[in-house]
Amino acid sequence: MSKKSAFDEDGNVTETTEGTLTALTLQITEFLHEGTLDSRFAAKLTRRLKKEAEAILETGKAAKAGQRKLDKAFDMLDAALRDHDARLLVTANAKLRTIDNAVAAKRSQ
Repeated sequence: MSKKSAFDEDGNVTETTEGTLTALTLQITEFLHEGTLDSRFAAKLTRRLKKEAEAILETGKAAKAGQRKLDKAFDMLDAALRDHDARLLVTANAKLRTIDNAVAAKRSQ
């Protein structure tokens, strides 16, 4: 997997801050909890935000406190993604059981 450079196409250093990434990450987490954002899209956004976080680290502008907050926000987002996917799995499994029970009842008649 290629690592994103801290520089864009024009050679400019990224202007994104840990605070901005933290805020975005927390907002994505909230959207997941509310059910207003698709988990697949949230996962893609998360991967992109993590690449941007790596770019910030490469510039040497990362503050330890900001990095800790960002890491905590990423952990919360990862947990929200796992919880969301687990709920989807439980729902799908319940639906399959319902269908199986309906088929079994129909066969027994």
